[in-house]
Amino acid sequence: CSAKPGTLTEGKVRLRSSLDIDGQESRKVLFYAYVNASFETGFENPIDEAIRSHQPFDLAGCRKLDEIPYDFIRKRLSILASVEGRSLIITKGAFANVLGVCTKAETPGGEVADIEAVRDELEKRFETLSREGYRVLGVAFREAAPDTRITRDSETEMTLLGLLVLFDPVKLGIVETLAQLRNIGVSLKLVTGDNRLAAAHVGQAVGLSG
Repeated sequence: CSAKPGTLTEGKVRLRSSLDIDGQESRKVLFYAYVNASFETGFENPIDEAIRSHQPFDLAGCRKLDEIPYDFIRKRLSILASVEGRSLIITKGAFANVLGVCTKAETPGGEVADIEAVRDELEKRFETLSREGYRVLGVAFREAAPDTRITRDSETEMTLLGLLVLFDPVKLGIVETLAQLRNIGVSLKLVTGDNRLAAAHVGQAVGLSG
């Protein structure tokens, strides 16, 4: 059994794109994700590092107010921050887990749509990107009182802003290595926290079957 990062892949997560709900590149999605990743203090992780290093932003107009650390049940990380005079809860995490706490979505023009009106399209885009081997996160936000403290119950009635698309390239030479293992009778199983579609793509890319 093999983990994926650093063994089958390079172990270096990179950000490919930040998309609005229409699938177009969005600086706002990237900025909100950057605020979230820059202020989190839970633990160092490759996803936040990929976001921080992709394109630095000036956070002089931002101030952290509170945090709900990531955990493997919620699969979300939330930061309460003052952003250019607005007190915002900014949440990012596994697409389905972020989508599940959203009741609205923000269009590229800044208008607000009911989440049910765009859910099918968003889920199809998630599935397409996952089948291509990408890891897809959701980014959401909502206004909050500046003097409040946030808890896990605060992650509700949020507005989905967009998607983060990340990837970890397959390690050079790994296909040949796995072929050599098969030749001497060693079979390999992939163990990963990625969703089944992304995991299947990586498995096919390195020559695994099943």
